[in-house]
Amino acid sequence: MESLKIKNTLNKQEIMVCELLKKNYELEKIAEIMQVSLHTVKSHINKIKRMNLN
Repeated sequence: MESLKIKNTLNKQEIMVCELLKKNYELEKIAEIMQVSLHTVKSHINKIKRMNLN
């Protein structure tokens, strides 16, 4: 149920970042795959970290 809650609060790019991190991709590779800057990937990760899922 927690996974469903997370997916309902993340946008598609943030979900993709999570999925790629889960597969142990490096941040630079995630940026390349998603065709975004490294800064954008880090921004997505920071948003995910700041989320209050309680």
